[in-house]
Amino acid sequence: MDKRFFLALFLSLIVIAVAQLLFPTSKTTPGSRVSSAGDSSSRLNNAVTPAAASSSLPNVNLATASLVARVSAMSTRTTDRAAVETTTVNTVKAIYKFTTTGAVPVSIVMRDYLNRSASGGPVDLAADSSPLLGYRLVTQGDTIDLSKVPFVLSRARNAGGEEALTYNASVKNDTVSIAYAVSQDTAASYAIGVSGRVKGPSGQAYLLVDLPKTLRPAEADTTGDYRSLAYSFKPERDHARSVLFGNLEPGEKTLEPGPLSWVAVKSKYFVLGILSPLSGTLFSEVTLSGGPRTSKVATNAAATVVEAIKNNSFAFEIYAGPQESQRLARMGRDFDHVNPYGWRFLQGVVHPIASKVIQALLWMHNRLNLSYGWVLVILGILVRFALWPLNQSTMRSSLKMQELQPKLAAAQKKYPDPIQQREAIMKVYHDAGVSPFAGLTGCLPALLPMPILFALFFVFQNTIEFRGVPFLWLHDISIKDPLYILPLLMGASMYLLSWIGMRNAPPNPQAKMMGYMFPVMMTVVLVNMASGLNLYYTAQNIAALPQQWLLARERAKVRPKGG
Repeated sequence: MDKRFFLALFLSLIVIAVAQLLFPTSKTTPGSRVSSAGDSSSRLNNAVTPAAASSSLPNVNLATASLVARVSAMSTRTTDRAAVETTTVNTVKAIYKFTTTGAVPVSIVMRDYLNRSASGGPVDLAADSSPLLGYRLVTQGDTIDLSKVPFVLSRARNAGGEEALTYNASVKNDTVSIAYAVSQDTAASYAIGVSGRVKGPSGQAYLLVDLPKTLRPAEADTTGDYRSLAYSFKPERDHARSVLFGNLEPGEKTLEPGPLSWVAVKSKYFVLGILSPLSGTLFSEVTLSGGPRTSKVATNAAATVVEAIKNNSFAFEIYAGPQESQRLARMGRDFDHVNPYGWRFLQGVVHPIASKVIQALLWMHNRLNLSYGWVLVILGILVRFALWPLNQSTMRSSLKMQELQPKLAAAQKKYPDPIQQREAIMKVYHDAGVSPFAGLTGCLPALLPMPILFALFFVFQNTIEFRGVPFLWLHDISIKDPLYILPLLMGASMYLLSWIGMRNAPPNPQAKMMGYMFPVMMTVVLVNMASGLNLYYTAQNIAALPQQWLLARERAKVRPKGG
């Protein structure tokens, strides 16, 4: 060969060696792109197989079950040389801020709600300047972390005043477009439409949406707000479920298979959720992960939602705002179940009652133009008045049972044989026209108000309509009475109700003990509960006193006969 060829080759090797010394290659980190030359086998193992990619949506979980767990080893590193641009969109109810880096919202401020924690100001869901969402694109051969990609913004406003933000970027051989539609319509407040297109990838592709790892505390009781942090999701054919951050152990991963209608992260009164289109592709699955803990209270976790990209496009809605029951219900897809009332095994019973109670309270508040404190008082009185006829009927049966006691005792004494004794007792009931089960039904009036009280227990945990509502000496009926007046008044009224109920009644040691113990027990249980809950129960007890007094007088008239 020509000597000049070897000389050129020798000089090239020297240049390469010197370049390696002067500009050493940085080590690959978990967040960097996997090298196609050195780690080709790893990429093949981590990629979605063609068979899984061609499967239908219900079977997507088989291909994506470990997709989120493996994605950290495949993310694409992109050098951001463009200036970061933040865009603000103002609506009647909220202020949205989006960034060109990752094409995601970084702040959502609610104008109508004040942050009651030390930070003050209006409620902002974003914590520590972290983006509220994160996107990753999974294709046949790679995973692209879009949170590091600089996008170019195109902004427009249509005739209806809707803001349209469209972000475009080219990543490797793919072109990604993400568009946000922010409506100025008050009825659609706190909702954002999201759509996107991905051009370039062959085979099945997936969009991974990372929800916030936490939400900024908005309550004076910061610890209580953190304890309320949870991820909620709605399977297509099952009740909505909620998983508290505190129930996710650090590093623990839980896969919840789809199809899912929506997935959300929520604090005590606020929520950020992504909802699948009303008529479109449902989410394939969500992976929940416990975050590291610096205290006993879990303050952060992670959730990644998987959506299959169909025809190179994807779409969903974002709701970021208060947990107002009527507003959530208007979103459809059972999004008003984002706070499932009752535990999972009682949700089917408690949630419908709680929803009706909230609707009744809202209706009374709007129609009567009264504060929620007075509405709760009226509701307690109405419940007792509604039970008045049942109480009367039950007490009549109780009085008849009182009259029959001497005859029943005589029958038991006369017939020692169990069979003859049972026949004699049934004859006494038949002649008097009283059911043998009348004694059991006497407990029914006391039990009927309990489902409403139980439903209100859940309602007061996260009903934002009660947040900050004052009543008399109370500055907020959604938190406990700082002077403990209402819990003590509730316990005293319950004891008085029991004491009147036992007057002129036959001696009953068990009933007497319960008359003392039950008020004390309820006072202890409700002492640190929402003051509105104590207010409702106190009003109900006081409303029941006149009827209990009238029934005690009637019992006194019957007692001599029974003697």
